[in-house]
Amino acid sequence: MHWIVLSLGSAFGFAIVSALDKILIQRYMPTPLVFIVIVGLCQLGLAAVTVPFSTFSGYGVDTLLIAIGGGLLSGIYLAMMFWVMRTQDVSRVVPVTTTHTIFVAILAMVFLSEFISLIAWIGIFATVVGAALMSLGPTMRESEREQNRIIPFMLLLVASLAFGINQFLTKLISVDMDVWTLFMWRALGMGISCTAFIVTPRIIPDLINTLRSPIPMGLTILVEGFLVLGTVYLTLEAIYAGPVSLVTAVMATRPMFVFMLGIVLSLGISRVLDEPLGGKILAVKLAAIVLTVGGVIAVSV
Repeated sequence: MHWIVLSLGSAFGFAIVSALDKILIQRYMPTPLVFIVIVGLCQLGLAAVTVPFSTFSGYGVDTLLIAIGGGLLSGIYLAMMFWVMRTQDVSRVVPVTTTHTIFVAILAMVFLSEFISLIAWIGIFATVVGAALMSLGPTMRESEREQNRIIPFMLLLVASLAFGINQFLTKLISVDMDVWTLFMWRALGMGISCTAFIVTPRIIPDLINTLRSPIPMGLTILVEGFLVLGTVYLTLEAIYAGPVSLVTAVMATRPMFVFMLGIVLSLGISRVLDEPLGGKILAVKLAAIVLTVGGVIAVSV
């Protein structure tokens, strides 16, 4: 049952990564696009580091293209999530992206003829309601009250769909590739899709200045290099070690960890996340997380 420990470690690890990503985007990056490109460069670096541990035979070109394609979709997921995270609390963003599980279930039903039970359909409904409540619920921020929050919500759903397709593709080829090989090709795809934003206007000067800044780059390499490498490894090991549906269900606890980190990192003098801690807001967030996590677990099992 060590896959449970691996899955919980993955959920907690990615919760920490999400909180640190928010801090990096909000405090150290001139624009989200600069951060997206730097994350892409980190992914290309991770792909290069894992080459000695990977294999280049024993699987077909179709499997290779699926692995890289899944990485491209993961890069799109990251780009959209980081873009929304610039203006939204991380505790609001992560639960919405957790809805990728329902897309995996629907894809499995359509393409693999897997059966979706009544409980799973109820879980899908609860997940969508929870995600909407989290993203569109009450806020104390004037900027959030004035802006159209439907657009960020829809962007997060599209991001979740992209990541759901990636998870579905990973499920298809997990029997043909070992952990490190899948990680390498996936990281290559993510790196390509994220660094593609370098062609956007006026990004080069900001990117160069950020790359020359030791604190932002040091923190980014620590989070997007070492911490992400360890957490993704836990994720892939959990997928290989246990039933995919149950592994996904345990990993769905990530929003709860993010919620707790959001509270802890918004207390005290530093208030590095500075999320609103009003009683009504916390109650709505907690209710939304319970709906989302409970729905994901119902879909997964």
